[in-house]
Amino acid sequence: MGDADEVAPVSGGSRDYDAVVVGSGPNGLAAAVALARAGASVLVLEAADTIGGGTRTAELTLPGYHHDVCSAAHPTGILSPFLRELPLEKHGLRWVLPGASVAHPLDGAPAVMLWKSLDRTCEGLGVDAGAYRRLIEPFLANPHGLLRDAMGPLGIPRHPLLFARFGSTAFRPATWVARGRFRDARARALFAGCAAHAILPLSHFFTAALGLLFAITGHVAEWPVAAGGSQAIADALASVLREMGGTIETGARVRSLADLPPARAYLFDTDPRQLAAVCEPVLPRGYVRRLRRYRYGPGV
Repeated sequence: MGDADEVAPVSGGSRDYDAVVVGSGPNGLAAAVALARAGASVLVLEAADTIGGGTRTAELTLPGYHHDVCSAAHPTGILSPFLRELPLEKHGLRWVLPGASVAHPLDGAPAVMLWKSLDRTCEGLGVDAGAYRRLIEPFLANPHGLLRDAMGPLGIPRHPLLFARFGSTAFRPATWVARGRFRDARARALFAGCAAHAILPLSHFFTAALGLLFAITGHVAEWPVAAGGSQAIADALASVLREMGGTIETGARVRSLADLPPARAYLFDTDPRQLAAVCEPVLPRGYVRRLRRYRYGPGV
């Protein structure tokens, strides 16, 4: 959102901030860190008693047994161009790498595996080994360049030829790529399992982008979990933010603009309907209607 002059909220505290971030999921915390790193004063407001959003970990069954509430494996976490710039390990984050990133079970046959080694993965794909190699190998020469273009803000890609090659496949439905590229169920199952992270029917356009992206990440760094649970990612980001002078308040539910302290900018790491509920007075009516009509999909 824009300047405080446009919103004119009632102060919820005694201090004015350059930016207030509502929601402490990994995106909200990353935005707060980026702003603090640029010299801004930042406040993060979290309604729950703990930070983390989709990277929370809790004792959901027996005492002492910790479970990830939402996300568990983080291939785009360990490879995120932004997170790679931060000293998260110095702030307590430790990645635990598996032997294989994916094991896709099949009826009456051994599971198909996604190993970091492209050669080893191809060995398990039978007749589709060559097709899989031709699909994936061109991107492994500069995977971090591709990930920076694919995961960064919209704009002119830094690696246009590589990104164009990615895009020529990425825009297609995953079903088209699986059936068009591969002849056997093993490679099709592996690609479909990666593409399922789009959280859309695999017949939709652009679902191949997730299949391709997640397969590539498995050959760059195994899909890791965070030691102690995904909460460790949020805790490390929060520690970095506090070291830079940022402030985090939990148990601070924002129900209206009046709950926000004055700031030059407001960022919302919330779901669409929460954004509509809080910001309806300052958002275009058509946009508010679209936010309220947002259809939630299944988790992965």
